[in-house]
Amino acid sequence: MPFRWTFRFVVPMAAVACLFLSGEAYAKCRMKGPDISIAGIALTDRESAVKVVGESAKLEDSEDDLPHARFVSTNGAQELVLFAHYGAIEDEYAEAEVRIAGPEALALKDLPIESFKTGRGVELGMSVAQVQALFGTCFKSRQKTGQELFFEYEIENADRDPELKTFGFPVYYAEYEFKRGKLVRFRFGFAYP
Repeated sequence: MPFRWTFRFVVPMAAVACLFLSGEAYAKCRMKGPDISIAGIALTDRESAVKVVGESAKLEDSEDDLPHARFVSTNGAQELVLFAHYGAIEDEYAEAEVRIAGPEALALKDLPIESFKTGRGVELGMSVAQVQALFGTCFKSRQKTGQELFFEYEIENADRDPELKTFGFPVYYAEYEFKRGKLVRFRFGFAYP
């Protein structure tokens, strides 16, 4: 009888405990302090966006991405792309990307900002170690090809995350692209549901 009792009650309870503990360990591996602003623009905050880029920025449509507004830094070296989710309030951006500006960026509206920096201090030219020191190494994915490195963070259930729940989006992500050890592009925000 004790042997049967062990298999009926103790073994299932141990299995449940193991699942709970493994889920808890997984939950602890999370991106540290996600970025929620760029160049003074807080994600999904219309007021801060209007202060920096002005009202009614022209949105470009794209077949493979969300509607977006593009801007260039004062020195023409960096491009800021702000993405608006479908159905969002005008001038409300839920995702942002910064990349090295190409020649076509010279025709874009320039902002009185030389370097587009996030609230956590991320900007183009940073090293891999500097970015990892800010956010940790709990990557969703990491790929290295020759001199190029790309990694991505993701926070699922962001609408229940203590730092992100006020935004009300289910998934937060951040991706970083490096060439020869230097940051050349990054994008972060709330994934379109």
